[in-house]
Amino acid sequence: MDFKKEFLKYFHYWPWFLLSLTVFVGAAFIFIKIVPPTYESSALIFIDKKQEDKSPIITINASQKSDEDDLEEEIRLVTSNEFLINVVRKMNLSFSYFEKEYSIQNNVVHEVPFVLIPTVSNDLLPVVSYEIKVDKGGFIITEPESKTVYTIKGYDGKQVINDLPFRIRLSSKAAKNPADYFESEYKVSLEPTSVALKNLKAALVVLPDENSKGTLQLSHTGVSPDRSRKILTEIIFLLDKSLIQNKQKVYNNTVTYLKERIKNFAKEKDSIESIKEQYMQNNDIAELQTYVVEETADRSQKKVNSMLNEKQIVLASYAISDVKKSGPTESLGADYNIEAPGIKQMLLNYNTKLMDSQLILERAQKNNPTYIAVVSQMKIQKQEILNALEGYLSFLNQANKVNKTEQSIADSKVRSIPTKDKVLGNINSHLSMKEETYVALLQKKEEADMSGAIVESNLKTLNLPETNYSAIYPKPKSFMLGSFMFGMLLPFGIIYGRFFLDTKIHSEEDIHKIIGDIPILGHIPKINNNEKLDNSATSRSYIAEATRVLASNISYLLPKKEESRGSVILFTSSIQGEGKSFCAFHSAITASTMNKKVLLIGIDLRNPQLHDYFGVDRNELGLTAYLANKSDDWKGFVYKDIKFSKNLDVLFAGLPPPNPSQLLTNSNFETLIEEAKKEYDFIVLDTAPVQVVSDTLNFSHLADVTIFVAKYDYTDKNNLFGLNNFIKKKQLKNVGIIINGVNMKTAYGYGMNYGYKYQEAKVKKRWYQRSTS
Repeated sequence: MDFKKEFLKYFHYWPWFLLSLTVFVGAAFIFIKIVPPTYESSALIFIDKKQEDKSPIITINASQKSDEDDLEEEIRLVTSNEFLINVVRKMNLSFSYFEKEYSIQNNVVHEVPFVLIPTVSNDLLPVVSYEIKVDKGGFIITEPESKTVYTIKGYDGKQVINDLPFRIRLSSKAAKNPADYFESEYKVSLEPTSVALKNLKAALVVLPDENSKGTLQLSHTGVSPDRSRKILTEIIFLLDKSLIQNKQKVYNNTVTYLKERIKNFAKEKDSIESIKEQYMQNNDIAELQTYVVEETADRSQKKVNSMLNEKQIVLASYAISDVKKSGPTESLGADYNIEAPGIKQMLLNYNTKLMDSQLILERAQKNNPTYIAVVSQMKIQKQEILNALEGYLSFLNQANKVNKTEQSIADSKVRSIPTKDKVLGNINSHLSMKEETYVALLQKKEEADMSGAIVESNLKTLNLPETNYSAIYPKPKSFMLGSFMFGMLLPFGIIYGRFFLDTKIHSEEDIHKIIGDIPILGHIPKINNNEKLDNSATSRSYIAEATRVLASNISYLLPKKEESRGSVILFTSSIQGEGKSFCAFHSAITASTMNKKVLLIGIDLRNPQLHDYFGVDRNELGLTAYLANKSDDWKGFVYKDIKFSKNLDVLFAGLPPPNPSQLLTNSNFETLIEEAKKEYDFIVLDTAPVQVVSDTLNFSHLADVTIFVAKYDYTDKNNLFGLNNFIKKKQLKNVGIIINGVNMKTAYGYGMNYGYKYQEAKVKKRWYQRSTS
């Protein structure tokens, strides 16, 4: 990757980066100045859970007990709505007081020279702010949103205004000398209890200390450190009070529970024993271990019987198949391992009979009556064997069904053993637990009677509420750094997204990535309308210099010819508007100023453009007239003595025809080119776009060089794939590419300047020489 090139690509947009940085850094600076800083106050408390465990109802050993320092219950208590609403009411958090200063921040204060007396319940207070000022006559109260002003006469707080949810009077300290407060202005914010509770929960954090078990860290964030510390102190006080009350309730409930539980225990124990007895009777279980051994052995035996039966079925099936396949002169297997002695004997008799038939056959012919009789007897015996085997197989199948049923019953009984064991285990466990509990209950009843008389708090304050005066919000360094980073990343992301989504051509590299082996012949700069036609032999304009470089590069592409015949240069593009006519026009002029005789032909019959450069009417006769009628001489339609160069002749497209493709494919055009080669050094063809119509592809084989015009910041990269396909199919040959419309001020990827500007050198005079000039 060329890092310098990538840097310059983005550095080109430096004004946007500067603007983004100015906006975001400035906004962050103003935000830091406007928003009052938020501070964090914290306290550390320790709750001794071991003290609570001195008199539990049921003793739990260390292996069964969960974490004794788990403070989840205390955390849930402190963060519950019921607990915090008491804090809101005791601290009167529905009212917030600020001292108004003539700056962009307001300071929170707690001592104000007046007292607000709500005329409605705190639960019904509106969310509103008031500005209050003390003057000689009383109070001036302003509602900033509606700009409504209320005047309160006197300082005694007896006057009631219907639109205000409170009465106001001077505090006892301020009443001694009200004039001390005439210059100050105050702001009071009101909110109902529900909103104050919500804000308190959002600002409060209660977490266990990871480094010390049984320790809770309480944190409160707010703009007033003093108020935050008071809130934490009130929370600790209420938590301690709540823990003591809960202990007292526990002791009182413990004694009542123990008495009732001991009374009912005998009934519960008898009920559990009755359940166990009834369950064992229903399931025919005298003793569980014996039951397990018997049922397991029964299942194993039935499984063995079933496997032996299935084996006999397989052997019988095989024997039947083997007997059926055997020929009349083949012996039958005598040992199929079938547990049927009669069938074994029948097989032996058959094989013996077969041997007798073979002996007879050795002494006589097959038509011997004795042999025939023996063969008939053997057929009968073979059928009898098959019948016996099939009967045996049928018996085995019936037995298999019975075995499967018995095995299923045995499996079901064995599978039910864990369930029965679990049920009996639960019953026994429950009974054992009841017995242990009974003993524990008697002991705990005595302990609860003794411990309930004295209740001690197990909460200790390790660190009193204190404030970290390093503001946690907004943090100047973090905000400024974040705004700087965001100010840099936002324009970078937008520009990167633009580059990522941009599919236009901006450099040679964009072309080489798609078509690597096609030469770039030149770059035509973007010029204004006044410079469009500034191209003569002596011109030093950008366009003149660029087309001279182009002409030189094209000459290297032209094939060497032994005959003195003109070369055909075809200009085309992918779509309309890429400047092929513009490039063809200037290339023809440049070649003609080099003492070359040039014929410029406009072959874009559908949308001709060349007539605009020469000031010729579009309806003048031209190429279409010759192509439509070969009897006409094409030379009669050529414009000579063009003002740009005496060596340049032009054949315009003429009237737009209804059938341009048919005209260009007849032999007239090829004849024109062959005749023109004899009289001109170069024939420059301004053709139609290849990806819009097929006109150009019909005669592209006549060109010696094909110049494909791609426009900077206009031609889509996907169009180059189409060009590549045309080249691979040899529909376009000897192709070179021109990049047109390059903006020299904004383009990246070009390290050259186009053209030269010659002017007289200005000699800088010294100051004492300027007066003599």
